[in-house]
Parts: sequence; C-alpha cells; structure tokens
Amino acid sequence: MLGLGAMEDEVSQEAEPFLDTEAFPHFAALLAASGDYARCSGCRFRKASFSDLPEGNEPLEGRVAAKVKAAPLIKEFLEKVERHTDDALSEELNKAFNILWAESMRSSMAARCQQLELWPPCPPPPGIDDLDTDYAKDTTCLLAMAQRLYNQDRLRKESHTRRLSTASFLADFAFEAGLPTPPFFGCRDPAMEKFEALADDYELKSNVAPGRPRVWWLPWNLIVDAGCFLIDMFSKVLRPLRDNYCTSRTKKLE
Repeated sequence: MLGLGAMEDEVSQEAEPFLDTEAFPHFAALLAASGDYARCSGCRFRKASFSDLPEGNEPLEGRVAAKVKAAPLIKEFLEKVERHTDDALSEELNKAFNILWAESMRSSMAARCQQLELWPPCPPPPGIDDLDTDYAKDTTCLLAMAQRLYNQDRLRKESHTRRLSTASFLADFAFEAGLPTPPFFGCRDPAMEKFEALADDYELKSNVAPGRPRVWWLPWNLIVDAGCFLIDMFSKVLRPLRDNYCTSRTKKLE
C-alpha cells in the first residue's frame, strides 16, 4: 500500500501543469500549452522567440518543439491582450502584477530585516506564534513585523513559488503585448511605509552597520515603465525564486 501511495504521489506531481493554471483560469489554455516552453526559458516569455519557427512534419526536440507546441495559443492570446477584447484576461493580468508587486515589497522588507539582524528577532517578540504571518496586523512594532515576515518566509510552499513564477511569465506576456505598467505601481503600501519608518528609527538607535542605499530596496523608486519594472524585479527579487522553482520542477520531470 505504501508503494502504491508513493507511485500515486509521483504520478500526481508529473501530471501537475508546470505553470499554475488554477490561479489564472482564463489563461489556463495558454499556460498549459506553454509549460514546456516556460521550463526551457526559465519561466520567461519573449514574443520574438516565436518568429521564424520551422514548418512541416519533421520531428522536433527540446526548445524548438516547445515553441511550436505553444505557438498557436501564444498568437491567439497575444491578439486578445493587444486588442483589449477580454476583460477577464485583463483582470488576471492585473492579478499577476499584484502578486509581483506584493512579492517585491515583502522581499524588500525581508532584506531590510536581514540587514538589521532581525531575521528573526532574537529574542522573539511575545505573543506571536509560529503560524502568525500577517505582518500588516501590527505596524507599530518593528520586531513584530519582522517576526511575522520571517514566519511567512519559513512557511511558504512550492505552490506559492509556482504561482509567483507563473505571474512573472504573464507579466512578461503583458509587456510583450504592449501593455503599460499598472497605475498601482506608483502607490506605496501603508504597511511598507510604516515598516520603513520603524526600520530607519531602529537603525539610527542601534549599532547595525548602514545598509544599501534606499533606492535598492524601494521598488517604486525604480519603476519608470513596464520595461524597467520587469528588469529590476526579475533581476533583484524574483529571478532567484523563479530559477529555483524551474530547476526543482525540471529535476522532478526528468
């Protein structure tokens, strides 16, 4: 029975789509068709990659085969996004950008906590159990926010990283379709503002060595347009997570 259960788990993992089709159901067909391409590209999307694809019935392998497999749905969904003809697709692209924006802020705060040697706070603040991950619950105490950020990071599952990787793929897709940066990228989260004020005050009163310049951990200072946002986001925050996810998923499927 144990052997059968292990086999069922393995089959379930192999049957699971590489990209998160459940989180973005209106893009499910595109994501399912693009799974092999995303695995080869590191969960990136480039429109130019689908030009001059081979035609005919010759057997194809690897990345080229993945592109040919995805090409029809890539073309179909690019046209829909470019023409703004499907509100449901627009809503899910907005959701993808929201996921990336939230991850950018969370990762920035986590990096600042590490710089301040509060990862985790020692001793831990009272009244916070290991499952408490809502860092915005109490924005009056830096140690409480740091502990909850640490708890959240520790409890994150592969499914979250898979969703994040899918969001980055769709953000690339939106950029290649010519969509502008969503307006909310010009806004600051209130919890983040309070965190930064508390962190600045803590750094002034402690003996912690000064960290990196603020511009490196304030993503909204880096956002000029969608191109700048994606480059900075992928290189500084999301690429390690995405690469780890793609590597681990590829090993499972080999």
